[in-house]
Amino acid sequence: MHACRVSRMFRACCQPLLWTTVPEHAWDNGFFQDNWHKHGSKIRFLQCGPGVDLMRVALYCRDLVSLDISCRRGLIATKGSRIASGCPAVPRKQPSAQDDTTNFKDGRQPTDVDSYKSFMVLATKLVRVIHSNQNLQCLQFRPSGRIPSVLLEALAQQDRLRVLSLNGWQDFQEYSLELIMEACPQLSHLSLGENDFTRFTLQTIAKCASNPHTDSLALSSDSKEAMIRFEPYDDPIKTRSGPYSASQDLLDTGSKQAVLYTPAPTLAPKEHTVLQKGSLANQQSPLSPKDHRHSALTPWSQIKSLSLCQAGLRQEFLVNLVRMCPSLEHLSLLDGWGFYPTSRFASVLSQVCPHLRRFEFREQALDLQDEFFASLCSRFPRLEWIHAGKTGFSHSALDSVRLHCKDIVSLNLDGARGVQSTALAKILSTCGSLKALSAHGVVLNGHDLNNGPAWACHGLETLVLDIEIYATSTGAHTLTTARTTSSIQSVRERIYDRLADLKRLQMLGLGGGHAVGTERGIDLTLASGLAKLTSLECLERLDIRRLARAIGQADFAWMVQHWPRFRQLDISKRRASSNTLSDNTNKAIEWLTHTRPGMDIRLY
Repeated sequence: MHACRVSRMFRACCQPLLWTTVPEHAWDNGFFQDNWHKHGSKIRFLQCGPGVDLMRVALYCRDLVSLDISCRRGLIATKGSRIASGCPAVPRKQPSAQDDTTNFKDGRQPTDVDSYKSFMVLATKLVRVIHSNQNLQCLQFRPSGRIPSVLLEALAQQDRLRVLSLNGWQDFQEYSLELIMEACPQLSHLSLGENDFTRFTLQTIAKCASNPHTDSLALSSDSKEAMIRFEPYDDPIKTRSGPYSASQDLLDTGSKQAVLYTPAPTLAPKEHTVLQKGSLANQQSPLSPKDHRHSALTPWSQIKSLSLCQAGLRQEFLVNLVRMCPSLEHLSLLDGWGFYPTSRFASVLSQVCPHLRRFEFREQALDLQDEFFASLCSRFPRLEWIHAGKTGFSHSALDSVRLHCKDIVSLNLDGARGVQSTALAKILSTCGSLKALSAHGVVLNGHDLNNGPAWACHGLETLVLDIEIYATSTGAHTLTTARTTSSIQSVRERIYDRLADLKRLQMLGLGGGHAVGTERGIDLTLASGLAKLTSLECLERLDIRRLARAIGQADFAWMVQHWPRFRQLDISKRRASSNTLSDNTNKAIEWLTHTRPGMDIRLY
């Protein structure tokens, strides 16, 4: 942007690139709101803020690749609504069975009704935008209640749509989810986070997918293949009206309709075409309720990535959902609740999702069982991603990863409880395919690295560890002062040698590094052995927020000289104190700020 003020030629050449991506905060600028439509044809990635007129977007933007209107609905919702801020209030624990509708005599939530009407208006405008952008590949919005048929038809016409985010789906409808998956079989990523699915099981969808002839009644002996089925479907009126009672089944939110099944002439005898009783075949819509049960005719979606972040769910709900995604490779359950998998779940998951490669379940409310990790790793030996931060990850669970998942590429154990230093050291010396290891808050004893074999993961690109050098190993006898000093120096040199072997390292995050008596720890100073890390020429980011403050100006000058790609520094800012080392670090940060103005220095 500074170059645009200097040279008009630069602005003319780079103007298409400057308008390619429009973030949400751009709408806070009044000049941008008045003039963005002049460059609408150049916009490819659009994130709408509150108050954006979608009709103008449909008029001026004709070649969008990514559209995000999930933040826009915050202004449409009525004041006092649960989603007035744009994001629903997601509880962090499993809710009780008592529903909020008991606070009203008529059993309704006025804010929910207004939100549903507002979403219907939003859906009408969104359809116009979708029709104007046939190259749309990514779409994000927050539904409310059932999805209208006009929106489903518009989504079905988007052959290039690959990513669909439906986070914060208020008044979730199983029937609408099935219609979306049938309308968009080409999707590769589906996100259903920020919601509470603990009262849903998706059992109806699973039964219809596995046995399409359940609850059917033959018409006559003359037409043996024609039959009438009473199909259950989610009734939006039934879910919104009527007082709530404690004896009411939380899953009983559907009604039934008569559906006539007749054989299709171009299909196999066992396959059927669904027709509504009393309707004309020539007027059928491909997405109308009358034919949504033809899941046995077409293959299920090709979804490869499923995200349920910040969602409450039951094991039955998750099993039935992934059953509809046989090509699933990535499953994300970050920051969820209500789901505590067992070893049996890993067995079922291996049958319905045999191609699973990436599994994320960080920050679960309760510690996961070791049997689950052992069963998961043994049944998925080709797992490449395991992110289990802030969970109970014991010694035996980490051994299962080391023994079975030889091709592990990314392992995240940030804040994991129960990880032992020896188990983590074995991971470093065994998993040669590892490219990212993040164990923030997990302390690694330097003696375990010194006594163990060399690291096998020389291709590491991201490493986050807390390394401490204790005076003696666990269970060792008390040593003399001279012998202890010699041992600490030997361990420190060995650790620096191991770090120097990581020539492809791009991000290094170190914690710990406290001194042992008068001897320095791994504090990344020249006095402790920093000069051995000259081989880290690919290093771009250094995170030392948790490292003992001992780095001075000379140490930063050495890093800038020997690490040519060094561009980002994360460090904690502390007030001046009587600690000389801490004061030197503060002065070194000021020197680095003035010497390298282009460096991204983030103070915490």
